[in-house]
Amino acid sequence: MGADLHLTSQVLDDLMSAFCGFSGQLATACADIRNGDGALTGSDPLAGQVHEFADSWHYGLTQLGQHGTECVRLLRQVGATFDRLDHELTSGLSRGDGHG
Repeated sequence: MGADLHLTSQVLDDLMSAFCGFSGQLATACADIRNGDGALTGSDPLAGQVHEFADSWHYGLTQLGQHGTECVRLLRQVGATFDRLDHELTSGLSRGDGHG
């Protein structure tokens, strides 16, 4: 029983778009939490806890954003490789180099 691989440029574009947006959204969320609105958090102790939470999550959110950026880089490589292979296959078939 074999598996079929069906990959379109639209699938790659959608994934890259999601990961690009993901990184920016994490940065915005982290900044929003860190800066906080005094009218919402009030004074200590709640404001202090909100800022501590933001500080503790800043590193993790930054790392997630960097991983999202790396995923985009790798997806671009996947797209370029599939394009190259598709071109090679098409060239081989047009020359009659296909076997079978």
